[in-house]
Amino acid sequence: MEPQLGQNNTQQRPKKQGKQTIMRFAGLGTTLAASIGLGAIGGRKLDEYFALEKPLITAAGALLGLAAGMWSVLRNIKSM
Repeated sequence: MEPQLGQNNTQQRPKKQGKQTIMRFAGLGTTLAASIGLGAIGGRKLDEYFALEKPLITAAGALLGLAAGMWSVLRNIKSM
C-alpha cells in the first residue's frame, strides 16, 4: 500500500527528546570548557609558585585539561 499524498511517512522525534539532546551537548561543551579552564588556572598557580618566567606549566595544564575533557566528552558520546 502506497502512502497517500500529503502524508509524511517518516517518524518524527518528539520535541522533548530534541531539547534533551541539545541540553546534553551543551553540558558536554561546558564540561570541556571547565576542564580546560581548571587545567589552565592550576597551571598558572603553579607557574606563580615556582616563579617561572614562561607559562610552561599553564600550557601543560591547559593541554592536560583538554585531554581530560575530550576523554570525558568521547566517553559520554559513546554512551548515547
